[in-house]
Amino acid sequence: MPLHVTTPAIEDLSDRVDDALKAVLADRDMGLYRMMSYHLGWDDGPEASPRPPIRSHGVACLLASQAAGGRAAAALPAAAAVELVESFAQVHDDVQSGQPQRDKRDAVWWVWGPAQAINVGDGLHALARLALFQIQERGASTETTYQAVQMLDQAGLDLCEGRFHDLEAQERIDLDVDGYLRMAEGKTGALYACAMALGALTAGSDQPTIAAMSACGRRLGLALQIRSDVRELSDHAPSPDVLNKKKLLPVVHAFATASISDKRRLGDLYFKRVLAPEDAAALRGVLHEMGSIQFCEDLAARYRAKAMAALEPAIPPDRLPPVKDFMDALLDSHTHSPTHPAP
Repeated sequence: MPLHVTTPAIEDLSDRVDDALKAVLADRDMGLYRMMSYHLGWDDGPEASPRPPIRSHGVACLLASQAAGGRAAAALPAAAAVELVESFAQVHDDVQSGQPQRDKRDAVWWVWGPAQAINVGDGLHALARLALFQIQERGASTETTYQAVQMLDQAGLDLCEGRFHDLEAQERIDLDVDGYLRMAEGKTGALYACAMALGALTAGSDQPTIAAMSACGRRLGLALQIRSDVRELSDHAPSPDVLNKKKLLPVVHAFATASISDKRRLGDLYFKRVLAPEDAAALRGVLHEMGSIQFCEDLAARYRAKAMAALEPAIPPDRLPPVKDFMDALLDSHTHSPTHPAP
């Protein structure tokens, strides 16, 4: 879900990341790169975005660099790289899930077909690694560059593992909260962890500071994934994930903790091949009654607190407010609208 709740400072950093992304594609003139530009929200393709989404992974990288005492300019290639990996994952995820739209626009695969979308995703991943090597032009040593590429590749692998487990979970009936969190840690936490660690690395930080940034990003990613799941279940217009009975965390928690009678109520819904909108409304009601929605809200808040706690020993207090403001804006954008089940 894109970041909409923002501040002028976040918008400025996002614009800098966007410019860095445009520079990566600037001299590449063939249909493949026009498809990439379309996915990135620029004025190419059959639909143009009025404004590209906030580049939240790139912004996290730049803020981490500044918090660690570095210059945002030195971290820009790393910020562009993590955004390109995120875009690679989005394009492939749209193919895997069969979702025809992303951010209220036709998805790449829906416009140009799954085969070309796979090419687009693979190309974005390759460009991410090429972009990251540009940190050398901004003063990074060969050793630092090697470490940065290793970190990006590991995050990409963790992300793919998380998405593998996410798809696998849809066929399982024994997924518990701990298993869900392990999946979400890879699917969403790994790339935020990488973004913030790369920011600290390009600032010349020591390993404890890099590790603190990584821990902050990983916990932030978990909080975001939980908030996103709650929002999907709480929106009055149910998402395709809800209607297709995706294992969202409130549902996982409900099945793991339900009484016999509650399991019967949940089973009456989940034995259906797909849910109708009225079934989604009934599901929301059951999840609220069981306390699963509140459990997830509280868990997201705890991970947000843990994310900030990871930074406090490593970063001077006067450098923390911009990171805190960004985290709050990002989490607010994933907060569900209604606080009670729809009638």
